[in-house]
Amino acid sequence: MAYLRGAAILFAVVFSVVSTRTQAGHVEFRRSESGGSGSCMFRPNKDGAVEAPIIDIEPWGHDSLRVRIPLASGGKVRDDLPGALIKPPSTKDRSHGLLCESQTEAGSRHLIGSTTNGNLKADVSAEGLLTFTRVSDGKVVLQEATRITKDSDKFVDLFMVSQSFLSSSSEVIFGFGEHQNGHLNQKGLSYDFQQCLEYGHSHGGEVCLPVIVGHTPASQSERARTQAASTGCLDYGLLWNMPGFGNVSFQTDSTTWTAFAAAQLDFFVTVASASSMSSSNGMLANADIHSHYVDATGHSPLLPDWAAGYWHSKNRYSSQSDFLAAAKEFHDRKIPVDIIVIDYHHWVNMGDWSFDPKSWPDPQAMVNTIQKDYNMNIMVSVWPFSNTKSTSFPTINASMYGVMNGSDNDYLNWPDPNCGGPCYLYDPTQPAAREYVWTRIMAGYTKYGIHVFWLDAAEPEDIGPTPTGAAYKVGPAEQVGMTFPFYHSQTIHNGQVSQGQQPLMLMRSGWAGQQRYGGALWSGDTQSTFNSLRVSIAAGLNTQLSGIAWWTTDIGGYSGGNPKDDQFNELIVRWFQFGATCPLFRQHGARPTEPWLLSNQSYDLVVKMINLRASWKSYVMDAMQQVNKTGLPVQRPLWYDFPEDTKTWSIEDQYMFGSSVMVAPVYKYQARNRTLYFPAGSKWQHYFTGTVYDGGESKTIDAPLETFPLFVRKNGTAWEGSLSIP
Repeated sequence: MAYLRGAAILFAVVFSVVSTRTQAGHVEFRRSESGGSGSCMFRPNKDGAVEAPIIDIEPWGHDSLRVRIPLASGGKVRDDLPGALIKPPSTKDRSHGLLCESQTEAGSRHLIGSTTNGNLKADVSAEGLLTFTRVSDGKVVLQEATRITKDSDKFVDLFMVSQSFLSSSSEVIFGFGEHQNGHLNQKGLSYDFQQCLEYGHSHGGEVCLPVIVGHTPASQSERARTQAASTGCLDYGLLWNMPGFGNVSFQTDSTTWTAFAAAQLDFFVTVASASSMSSSNGMLANADIHSHYVDATGHSPLLPDWAAGYWHSKNRYSSQSDFLAAAKEFHDRKIPVDIIVIDYHHWVNMGDWSFDPKSWPDPQAMVNTIQKDYNMNIMVSVWPFSNTKSTSFPTINASMYGVMNGSDNDYLNWPDPNCGGPCYLYDPTQPAAREYVWTRIMAGYTKYGIHVFWLDAAEPEDIGPTPTGAAYKVGPAEQVGMTFPFYHSQTIHNGQVSQGQQPLMLMRSGWAGQQRYGGALWSGDTQSTFNSLRVSIAAGLNTQLSGIAWWTTDIGGYSGGNPKDDQFNELIVRWFQFGATCPLFRQHGARPTEPWLLSNQSYDLVVKMINLRASWKSYVMDAMQQVNKTGLPVQRPLWYDFPEDTKTWSIEDQYMFGSSVMVAPVYKYQARNRTLYFPAGSKWQHYFTGTVYDGGESKTIDAPLETFPLFVRKNGTAWEGSLSIP
């Protein structure tokens, strides 16, 4: 059935295939074989013949579209390629139905047609370029400028593709994962994806998550023209669903994404719903972006409440007796610890995935003491490598569960210095390999009652670039190499779910969609400096804006801290103040990290923060409920909650912690005050002093070492949230 609307043909979702030819190209509707809404397929004319690549546009949840473009001549859309997207729940609302519109009038030679899903419309030009418009106010949110495809220099069936979107100098872009440059706004920055995997470059603190959100401020004329109340909110969310090596450049006038080896271009765009855009609360529109994103890529599990408090870790407890002694000291001092960590090299050989019986003679007794006597949980470090001397290597070798050298179909020796000899990386893209590794983890850890895992070195770690020729079961590293942590997290998640356990793992790398497997991120092996504390603020906020809401940091930094040093004692206090207002609250470092080794003053203040976080558990879990249900980040830049307050969009060192608390960390040595901005529309009460401040103004606030700028939001007559004022 085809409906004529003006001079355009509108295809209803009725038949399996409806198609038409236009002056500019070919348009076809095709119903999804899996029972989804189907997709609109466009093919521009080229030299009078229908031979240009197919552009497949499919609704992917509310107000969202997925675009796939095969890169080979005559290629078909493929569903079998690795990526972050899952099939979202079907939309029942007619306002979110699929519209395939074919422009047939004489004046439309420059437009083939369009696709509309809810509040998002995509137009396809005669050249095959896409323009995305928010229907409710007519604002163009994304517009392709160029799309260039070239043959790969290395692979006969893969291609290099570069895609540019127009931008303006006033646009702000957030997300794209975790980086140590200290910038919240990514505008003007460029990234090489592969460098996020190189420990020698990143030290684990660079994570390229190809997810961004963008906003271009509306002019006064635009505000007057549109009726939308929330014109100050985010314009779009974008997932560049390309799992291989490449780069991105956020330039002044464009954003350009490049994949070096791909079979298909694949990306996802979402906007806020029309109802949220009409609301006077702009935060609802911002929250829509993340709600749509997690619907499309998977929701985080609910964080266990026994993980919402303090995590204690160090490099490293080398024996069972040392580990138990530290846990006992925490217990005796009545310092609440939710999770205590056993770091790497607790094994005989890398790949044993079990305890060295000489140093850890009775794991079951140790676990019983920690869990039953001290009310703590144990997290254990698991690395993804198998040394040829390990107990896992014979099976990995015989079953071909390792990453191969694609040039000679043999195992690739992975050059990791921690492996202790010839080292092989297991291939988690193989379901059988994941299942095998999980059986080893069960035999080495879960049988004792250990159910929390630290997937360290999950880039996978390599001091230099990924070894030439690395090939996974699902493709060469150049095509799929960014997804190792994504698949690696499935090993633990699937195993835990199969045993009825709550998935929870800490990872030193990640990729889009990983949140659905319970994979948390941390800031990598940072330095014990005030500058590292400063840049951690933006790193954490952008990670959470990229869809991974479980984030933490090495409180005190990983390298260089000395508990006897005066400056470090101040640093550790300030970092604990920041850490207590992060989604996960964890100390780690290559130093003695026990609080009682600090100065008396620092010890008192650190323990104060540990106890304070414990008292906030119900508040933290309220925020985690929102993460689970809607994808709402725990830590959010001020503009997220106050988008209509234009001053908030340029503030990069303050944030909301949940919906009721604003934080302004102190990150300068010997600073005893700091200037901050109070967003308009609320009153703010200092958590420690009780002083109330009006919104819409900047103030310099005292910040003695004993406290820091922490404020509870007041709307009307009630203080929000479950934090009580001391």
